[in-house]
Amino acid sequence: MENKMVSFGGKAVDFTYQTPYGTTSTLSEKVKQAGKTYLIFLRYYGCTICQLDIKAYRESYQKFLDKDAQILMVLQSDPATISESISEKDLKFEVACDPNGELYQLYQVGAARSKLGLVSMKTIRKMQAAKKVGLEHGKYEGNELQLPAVFLLDSAMNVVYAHRGKSAGDMPEIADLLAKL
Repeated sequence: MENKMVSFGGKAVDFTYQTPYGTTSTLSEKVKQAGKTYLIFLRYYGCTICQLDIKAYRESYQKFLDKDAQILMVLQSDPATISESISEKDLKFEVACDPNGELYQLYQVGAARSKLGLVSMKTIRKMQAAKKVGLEHGKYEGNELQLPAVFLLDSAMNVVYAHRGKSAGDMPEIADLLAKL
């Protein structure tokens, strides 16, 4: 039996995850900690676009906390890749490591059909911005064609906003995510 697609107005699917720092938790436990939770699926830690997005979320995280919200980010990265690159304190929000792509499948976060499908004007702008701040591509992990997605969950695990990226750079701006809180 195929899973029903998680989307706006539906219920989030609970799962167990491991952080890069050895903690194991469930989405439902995490969601109980704040009024709202952004469940953000990026590609993997070595992706320069993802590094740029992670940097922006880290720099803006207090704004989410100020609105009684938190972030749980899902990456296709192995826990060691992240823990060797950034400390838990510097990361600020929790990351669910999903090197086998199981959570992406559970939430039906798709992949591009080809490398060309990853590209858009937003992707190009993000690549240029990443280069400008000195970010360099790291280790390749997971499905290289993976697309991003974001889901906003309330404390009862209801999906109150959903966005599935159509290119590697297709994620809502942080200001737009904050405005939805």
